Amino acid sequence: MTVPLFDAMIHCEIAGYKNAPALVFLHGNGEDLSIFDSQVRYFSQFYRTVTIDTRGHGRSSRGESPFNFNTFATDLADIFEALVIEKAHIVGFSDGAIIAMYFAISHPERVASLVLLGANYHPKGLRFFPRLHVKLVYAGLSVASLFSEKKRQRKEIWGLMVNQPELTIDDLSRITTPSLIITGENDMISQDHTDEMCHAIAGSHRLVIPKGNHYWMFKKPELFNQCIVDFLNSL
Repeated sequence: MTVPLFDAMIHCEIAGYKNAPALVFLHGNGEDLSIFDSQVRYFSQFYRTVTIDTRGHGRSSRGESPFNFNTFATDLADIFEALVIEKAHIVGFSDGAIIAMYFAISHPERVASLVLLGANYHPKGLRFFPRLHVKLVYAGLSVASLFSEKKRQRKEIWGLMVNQPELTIDDLSRITTPSLIITGENDMISQDHTDEMCHAIAGSHRLVIPKGNHYWMFKKPELFNQCIVDFLNSL
């Protein structure tokens, strides 16, 4: 279905039982909601699952609003209103996890729990070589964008990793909802950075996947599902 917002059309897919607890999935940079197909197949047996194409991604339009995480969090609040979701568990991967944090800070009453996979609260949270790679790709896209609208769109999306997010430890300390913070052992997000997040978010739980990289959930969707199940059952 498509949810019309003030200046954009946001594509969502809903599965499961209407009156079941809501479980919202938010994808990462340059991706779309299809990355959670394995999760939807499993969790729609027990929850009302909602997957969303972030503004400017997948089948959602770009609109005219600033392309940043504050806008994405506002979009999510509007989607909750449109779908009549009072409160939901939120699972976010990478940029989706960042959106989830912004949303939990601005709309704490709408969040039952958070599962944050591969999240950073500041660009410096990326390890040196992944951050260098992002900057080099962004520089190339900046030049190519002068000659191609498609490259301009890609530049804007990659720019999210170069210049954002812009949260602080004080911002993170405002998140009070139960949270599970997951990284792969070889994640592109540094473990020290993730530890800082865990310490800042009161009562959060930390999980490191042995030998996992930033994208381990794609290779081990059953393990990812089990991580979510164990966390939700512990609440």
